[in-house]
Amino acid sequence: MKRDIRKQKIFEKSEGSSSKIVFSKKPIRDAFKEEQQTSESRFDNIVSPQAIQSIFRATQKFQSREKLQVNVIKRSTEIPKIPHDSNFKYSHPYGNGSLQKCSMRMEKGENIIIALVKEENFLIGYGIASSENGKCKIEIIDVDYYSRRETGLSYKVKISGQSFQVGIGHIVVIALLQKCPRPIRVDATHDSSRYIFKSIGFVHDDRSINPCILMMV
Repeated sequence: MKRDIRKQKIFEKSEGSSSKIVFSKKPIRDAFKEEQQTSESRFDNIVSPQAIQSIFRATQKFQSREKLQVNVIKRSTEIPKIPHDSNFKYSHPYGNGSLQKCSMRMEKGENIIIALVKEENFLIGYGIASSENGKCKIEIIDVDYYSRRETGLSYKVKISGQSFQVGIGHIVVIALLQKCPRPIRVDATHDSSRYIFKSIGFVHDDRSINPCILMMV
């Protein structure tokens, strides 16, 4: 399985690295420069309809190249079990995680939309959205630790001379967009997740002073 190969490489890299932690003070200027190099800030500087279309095309090529299976479900009976060897942040093989709770929410009448991404029939990513009164909120985007962009499961694309990556999170969000009514809102609290949403066309919701609140109309 491809995921097992990525997992093994991470373990080998971890075992080969030094356990000694060296602390050093980093100049404020260098820290600021590093922050400006995030994918979010770089994409903010070049965002355009053409750039967003490039991300969409790259995501389609990525999904095709890796032969990933994508499915959007709206019934509790279709919710899969979490694989025992998975490593998600919000859902676990044992316990009552976010994906498992969706079953009860659906049975209570909530309009829940779930996007699933599988690699070789192994669940590696999912997204949860809720819809009410013609509006939609994306609640969670969760990618298996060994299937994230930093593990190598990604697709590179050049936009305005800069290199960007798309990953499983992009596939999940685009799948949700196809089934979620507009407007769609999300509270993206981390720069890497904001990059995903912004690169697909989400913008800051001007009704909020919180820069993490993004929307698509």
